[in-house]
Amino acid sequence: MKKTIVTRSANDKLYKIAKSFWSNENTFIQCKQFAGFSGALEYLLHLFEGNTYNGFIVNCDEDFFLTNESLVDAIIEQMKKDEFAYCGIPDGGVISHRNKSVFNVNPFFNVFNVDLIKTKFASFNNSKQFEYGNQVEKNANLDEPFAGFFYWLHLNFKHANFTNIESTDGISTIIKINDKPMGIHSWYSRHYGIDEAQTLRIDNCIEWALLNKQCK
Repeated sequence: MKKTIVTRSANDKLYKIAKSFWSNENTFIQCKQFAGFSGALEYLLHLFEGNTYNGFIVNCDEDFFLTNESLVDAIIEQMKKDEFAYCGIPDGGVISHRNKSVFNVNPFFNVFNVDLIKTKFASFNNSKQFEYGNQVEKNANLDEPFAGFFYWLHLNFKHANFTNIESTDGISTIIKINDKPMGIHSWYSRHYGIDEAQTLRIDNCIEWALLNKQCK
């Protein structure tokens, strides 16, 4: 299945490595213009503005290393069937070092049904993030710049959560679908090539992905 893979990127070397795990038939879009803390929300919103994107797209970080692309294809097919707008791993209650909201997904890996989300996107207003959050849960967690957007998504659309995970080092996150590893997210890509310990740890995640890579 030909897909559009979109990545918010700050490290060309890491992006090139992550891209190499995907089939060449896909369309790849590297977004380098959304830097800094606020850039995380700006990046997500641009996916639904205008006519650049349509259909189903894969959003993934440049430190997510795919091991089984057929599982991504299966997710997209299931989302079509169930009319889900998005999917991902909850940003709280699943990953040991992520204690944000269990109602929001983390944007290190998502599949978005862009056309479906666009049907209501004009109603999103980030100045209402507290309102969105408080409609979902008491004491809404708005620590992340994208939290209000994911609360809004939660209020307006059906979605799928991935909760079957493992880790190679206590930090990394391996997403498992039907008990099969789909890929590994190392975290802390901003330290790659800067911090020696983190660079080595991320290189180990890349090596794990290479050893566990499944041919399509």
